[in-house]
Amino acid sequence: MVLQLEDEAACMRLCVDFANHLDARDYPRVLDLFTEDGSLDRMGTLLTGQREIAGFLDARPTAVVTRHLCTNISVRRASGDEATGLCYVLFFQGSADGETAVMSAPPSVVEYHDRFRRTATGWKIQARRIRMAMRA
Repeated sequence: MVLQLEDEAACMRLCVDFANHLDARDYPRVLDLFTEDGSLDRMGTLLTGQREIAGFLDARPTAVVTRHLCTNISVRRASGDEATGLCYVLFFQGSADGETAVMSAPPSVVEYHDRFRRTATGWKIQARRIRMAMRA
């Protein structure tokens, strides 16, 4: 099934917004990207619903700085109001040191495997499964 360009762009935007809001620690905006019953499977740890996802976000160490670079975003329609997606993410992690963070580990590559759903307020992430693809 073919997605309309606007729908595809909206789903692709969810990938980039997730990364940008997470890196900026703007957790209310991260949560707004998910459906109310959305899930986040982070390397086998499954968080279901916005309350569990919020708990994970709030527990992120404040001294850790992250950057997620999204690429190779692919979105395909699954049904009228549902789509699936895949995104490669180059992940950097470091510690705060003034204006510039110091990397604490080599970068890694993860994959976002997504299910998107159109809601009354637009496209949202129904489920995101994060898997390690490459690490040092």
